[in-house]
Amino acid sequence: MAHTDPMGGAKPLSVGQEGLWLLHELAPGSATYNLAGGVRMEPAPDPEVLARAARALTGRHPMLRSVYVVADGSPRRVEKAPGETGELVVRDVPDADDAQLRSLVEAEAATPFELSGEGPFRLVLWRRRTDAVLLALTHHIATDAASQWLLWRDLLDAYRAYAGGGEPEWAPLAVPYDHFVESERALLDSSRGQRQAEFWREQCEGSGPAELLTDRPRPATSSFTGASLVRRLPDELAERLKRAAAEQEISQFALALGSLQALVNRWSGQTDFLIACPASVRRSAAKEVIGYFVNPVLIRAVLDRRTPIGEVTAAANERLRQATARATYPYPLVARAAAADGPLYRISMTMVTTDAFGTELGGAVAGVPIDVAGVTTTYLEIPHLEGQCDIAIEVTRDVHGLTLALRYDTALFEKATAESLFGQFIRIMTAAGDTPEVPLSRLPLTDAAEKRSLLAMGGGAGVAS
Repeated sequence: MAHTDPMGGAKPLSVGQEGLWLLHELAPGSATYNLAGGVRMEPAPDPEVLARAARALTGRHPMLRSVYVVADGSPRRVEKAPGETGELVVRDVPDADDAQLRSLVEAEAATPFELSGEGPFRLVLWRRRTDAVLLALTHHIATDAASQWLLWRDLLDAYRAYAGGGEPEWAPLAVPYDHFVESERALLDSSRGQRQAEFWREQCEGSGPAELLTDRPRPATSSFTGASLVRRLPDELAERLKRAAAEQEISQFALALGSLQALVNRWSGQTDFLIACPASVRRSAAKEVIGYFVNPVLIRAVLDRRTPIGEVTAAANERLRQATARATYPYPLVARAAAADGPLYRISMTMVTTDAFGTELGGAVAGVPIDVAGVTTTYLEIPHLEGQCDIAIEVTRDVHGLTLALRYDTALFEKATAESLFGQFIRIMTAAGDTPEVPLSRLPLTDAAEKRSLLAMGGGAGVAS
């Protein structure tokens, strides 16, 4: 169902974008919803060629050159011409060492966007004498995880083409982002949308957000401050988990989610709770489109400590299947209908796969350098999306294995607590793969060295595993 635009060029937002705009208005000085990625390039790229590639990128993807305004009381998106926003910024730092350069990049990644003027995209190149670091920074209102990989793929493709005297060989985009906004509105006006709303009402009724015991009291308002821990699983363990999920006839993501549910139960004692899983609502027609195609879906866990972890992960797999089939119903409307005193979730988990973008980018995530027109280019993990939740776990699956990131609210947790949580999550996930018959109450939370340390501190008293 088409919707006319009375604004004469100002375009309506999706419900999820409207929610992000509201959060931006409430905390304009926050970088919580910045998405960041970087690469080291040796030798430094040609800045004129890179600037041309950046302009081609924003020309292809209108979301990267849009600004956001309020008209008639509603937020709207206005597309600017290529070159008006999102231009490459070059900064020469010839004598910066690695630590200083890293500090500059992370400071830029933590700088908030001014969406009404600057727009949601920033590209910065720091040049040293023999190499450079390139940062691509976006606001979540314009991109999701898949969009970040589309951004890098198209930017590097354009650089290669221009460096070789050619043009990027891009097929036209099949649909604009506006197509998704219109489809969402049509869903909400339909009987299918009403059935989805009822499903989510039942999913939430009588439950509440998963919570962990915190190191400090929860402040009255969120500080939107956070930090990240990143660990790459050994290839052997990643392959083992992949095989275990296949043998148990569940997804790898369900194995990870059930393990997180078990961890919450062991830490807090909660037996009925909700965890959010950002789900892609991108349809195949929009597979090449940069935009915000993600919607948090709530996965309910109802647990008993006598339950084997394999049953927990199987139940998570089924809940994920049901939720994914109804993922297009916008979370902000679910939260509004619940009329809860606080948020419906404080913990989230997501899984990102890079397979769809080819072996080159998939390998780059695992740290394999790639050649871009004679420039050796190595992906850099840049902290981002920190402070949105108490705890957020992101699983990235590339062509070589799995990388896990745990982002935590630094107003609530000490780094040591987050590290302990991370280690215990990985141990539970390993146990879920290797010994699915073990009940939740017997899942190992400590390794042998930690157990010896605890026994020593306790004078030899028994310690639960």
